[in-house]
Amino acid sequence: MAILLGKRKRVEPKVENAKKPKPKQAPEPADDAEDLKAIFARAFEAKFKPLDGAKKSEARAQAPEPAVEEEKDEEEDDWEGISEEEDAPKVEVVEHTGPVHRERADKSELKAFMSSKPPSSAAPATNKPTKAGGDNGEEGEGEAMNLKNDLALQRLLKESHLLDANDILSGPTGKSRHKATDMRLQALGSKKSILHQEKMPMSHRKGIVAKAAAKESKRRQEAKENGIILEKPTMKKVEHKKRERGVGGPDVGRFSGGTLRLSKADIASISGPSRGSCGKRGRR
Repeated sequence: MAILLGKRKRVEPKVENAKKPKPKQAPEPADDAEDLKAIFARAFEAKFKPLDGAKKSEARAQAPEPAVEEEKDEEEDDWEGISEEEDAPKVEVVEHTGPVHRERADKSELKAFMSSKPPSSAAPATNKPTKAGGDNGEEGEGEAMNLKNDLALQRLLKESHLLDANDILSGPTGKSRHKATDMRLQALGSKKSILHQEKMPMSHRKGIVAKAAAKESKRRQEAKENGIILEKPTMKKVEHKKRERGVGGPDVGRFSGGTLRLSKADIASISGPSRGSCGKRGRR
């Protein structure tokens, strides 16, 4: 059988024409109790110290609940997007400082510091002189220049006899330059001259020495006549060397031509001092 489906009829609720008035609710006794409790608490606090628990409870009651949504809205309002100042490169300041030079201590001070002994009061305190300013530096340079000029003047006076009229500006040349170098070496403490030849014939050596002496005497005579003051002549000591005797020769006298020749000094050295005329016989 076929089932017929149809629409149901809506059932409307019955509405009462006259609404009944609701009864008024009586005030709750809990509110009155809280007010009384607050009045008693104020009276107690007026006479005595306030209670910590009451303070905490009042602070909690007065503190409003945090509004999370309002803070989010404020943050969204404050954000204004990316600014150009944030994108700009930051300027970094770099300071360069020069190296600090510290004075190194002396070996004696370092040794005294590293030793276990305490420093003695009698030890002299050695203070290094501090570096002076620009004025003292200029004075030191001036003194060094004056000293250099003094040395050059002394050298010029010593080597003036080697210079010719044409060599005053250019300096000594040739043999004069070798002689000037020899004089400088001797002034520094050289014992032998670089111009001295050790091995040469005696006749040549005597001629060279005589010529040098004559030249020196002529130079001094001309300087004396012209009123020029020269350096003092250096006197050389003449050393008398003892003659070396051959092996197997006599210790006394001189042997030549197959004969031994004795001098009076040799005879006196052999016989000893002579006795006087007065002796035992003279005392009688």
